[in-house]
Amino acid sequence: MQSRFYSTLSSTLLHSVAALLLFSCAKSGNDNSQVEAQQSYQYSFTSVGYAPIAAQKGETFDLQMLNAIKASKLEAYKELAEQIYGVLLSAENNVSGSRLQDDQIESRVKGLVRGARVLKSYHQGDVYITELELDMQSLSFLRAPEFNKRDTQVINVEKAIYY
Repeated sequence: MQSRFYSTLSSTLLHSVAALLLFSCAKSGNDNSQVEAQQSYQYSFTSVGYAPIAAQKGETFDLQMLNAIKASKLEAYKELAEQIYGVLLSAENNVSGSRLQDDQIESRVKGLVRGARVLKSYHQGDVYITELELDMQSLSFLRAPEFNKRDTQVINVEKAIYY
């Protein structure tokens, strides 16, 4: 009885190993790695940045307009980075006597956006608007060695508030 049990067990084990070897050597009809690579770049991000012209610094309307152009473009890039990298939120509430005294929410986004293009840049009334698009299919050039150098230097720019 015990030898019959071991015989059945070894036969089942042998069949399982043979089936595993047979199916592991078989090639599937579609190559999933190519399909996944193509699908991973079939989407795009769009963003819109707004800046009020009258609220900009500048002695003339032309200077205010130029600052509004810069501010709306930066806002559009910020929104694009939020979509790609996400937003870090910090919240703080102060409660005293079961009453909300103070409520603060801070958001941050940090990221590098390359390859975005300006779709439209225009003003409507007193607001300047910039629309950006980042098409993931156009980013294949970023894999080139000259874009991946580690010895690139960071340029520090003076912080400016446009609105």
